[in-house]
Amino acid sequence: MAERITAEAARALAVEAYTYGFAMVESYKAIFAMCVWTDAPTYSGFNNYLHGRVLFDSSYDTVVNANNDTLYSTTFADLRREPIVVSVPPTGDRYFVIQLVDMGTDNFAYIGTRATGRDGGDFLLVGPRFKGPVDAEGFTRVIHCPSDFVALATRTAIDGADDLPGVIAVQDRLAIRPQSAFSATEKPPAPAAIDWPPYTSDVYRSPKLFELLNFLLPFHVAADHERKVLDRISHIGVGPHRTFDLNAFDTVVAEAIAEGVAEAHAAIEARANSLGTVVDGWQDIPPMGTYGDDYLFRSAVAWKFIYTNSPEEALYPIAETDADGAPLSGANDYVIHFDADRLPPVDAFWSITLYGSETRLMIDNPIDRYSIGDRTPGLRYGDDGSLTIRIQQHPPDGSDVANWLPAPAERFYLNARAYLPDPEFLDGTYRLPPVQRLADQAEPPGPR
Repeated sequence: MAERITAEAARALAVEAYTYGFAMVESYKAIFAMCVWTDAPTYSGFNNYLHGRVLFDSSYDTVVNANNDTLYSTTFADLRREPIVVSVPPTGDRYFVIQLVDMGTDNFAYIGTRATGRDGGDFLLVGPRFKGPVDAEGFTRVIHCPSDFVALATRTAIDGADDLPGVIAVQDRLAIRPQSAFSATEKPPAPAAIDWPPYTSDVYRSPKLFELLNFLLPFHVAADHERKVLDRISHIGVGPHRTFDLNAFDTVVAEAIAEGVAEAHAAIEARANSLGTVVDGWQDIPPMGTYGDDYLFRSAVAWKFIYTNSPEEALYPIAETDADGAPLSGANDYVIHFDADRLPPVDAFWSITLYGSETRLMIDNPIDRYSIGDRTPGLRYGDDGSLTIRIQQHPPDGSDVANWLPAPAERFYLNARAYLPDPEFLDGTYRLPPVQRLADQAEPPGPR
C-alpha cells in the first residue's frame, strides 16, 4: 500500500528521484545492449571485451560525437562472484587508458598511460560485497569497486588508418578473467541468477524509469551523500529493495508524480544543452566524471555523452559558434591560429574533429579528413612555429590545403580533444584561440 502523501510532495519527490536515478538507468542501457540482450549487435557478455577494429569516419552512425583519435574496447565486469583480473600489455609510447566507471557514472579509477604507466600489468578489481581476503601480492594494483557491475571504457590511440595493426596488437593482448582462472584456484559458488528487465527508451519522461532504478540500486553501494536522497524518495516507493507501483497512489498523486517526472526530464535536457559557459566561442564545461551530489549535472552528462573522461585524462572543448557568436556554417571560411607558444599544452596529443550540427556525426569529404591535430601527417607550421588551421567547404589555395579541415555546406560544430592536458589547460590559464571568420582578417596568418 502506497504511503499517504500530498500531490505537491509527491511531485517534488518525483523530480528528485528521476534526476537522481536517470544516469544509473542510462548506464543500464549500455549494460543491457552489451551484456544482457544476446541479439543486440553490440552483445559480448560480461567480462569479455568487444573491440572496435575500425577507425570511425563518416560511415559510422551508431554513436554521436565519436572520436577519430582512438579505438574503443569495451566490457562490463561482473564482480558478484569473485574479483576480476585485467591484464594490460606494455603500451610503450602509444597512449592507452582504461576508464573504470561505476553504475552511477562516476569515474572511480584509471589504468593506463597517466595513472599506472606504460609497462602494463595485472590489475585486480574487487567488488563491493566480496568477503574473502584480498592478497595484493603479484598484482600491479588492487582496485576496490563501488558497484557489482563496472564499465571498462578502454581507448587505444591510433595514428591514422595505417596504424590499425599496432592498435589490434594491443587489443589482442588485453585480457579479463576471474581471479580463480588467473590463479588456477577453485571457483567460488555462482551468484543467484538475475531476471534482467528489458531496457526500452519509453522510460524517458515516464515513471517506468523508477522500476528500472529500483532493480539496479541493490547492485550499487550508495555513497554517503546519496543516503539522504534515498531516504526521501523512498516515500514514493523508489529505492533499493522497494517496489514502485504508480497504480498504488490515488489519481491526483499519480498525476503529480508523472508531472514531476516530465519536469525532471525537461530540466536534464535543458542542462545537457547548456553544460558550460562560452568563452571566445568555446564552451567552458565544468569538470566531468565525478559528480558528487550534483545529480542534475550528472544526468545531463549521461544524456549528452555518457562515460566522459575525467579532466585530468582528457578535456573536450566544443565550439558551435565563431568568435563573434555566429553559428559555424560552411557558407563561411574560418581559421584557428595558434601562436608558436600557444599550441595546446598536452602530454599526449590533441585534435579538433568536425561534426554536422543536425546529425552530430562526422561528415563525408573529398580527402577523408575528419579531424586535424598535432599528429596529422603533412601539417605545415609557420617559420616562427605558429600553426593556422583552415576550416572551409572548398579546398584552400596552395600549401594551405595541408592544414585544411573540410566543412559541409550546412551548419557544423567543432569538438577539440586534449589528451593528458597540462595544468594550465586544466585550470583555465590556457584557452583555445577563437574560430575566426576569414572575412574578419585581411590576410590569415600562417605559412604561405
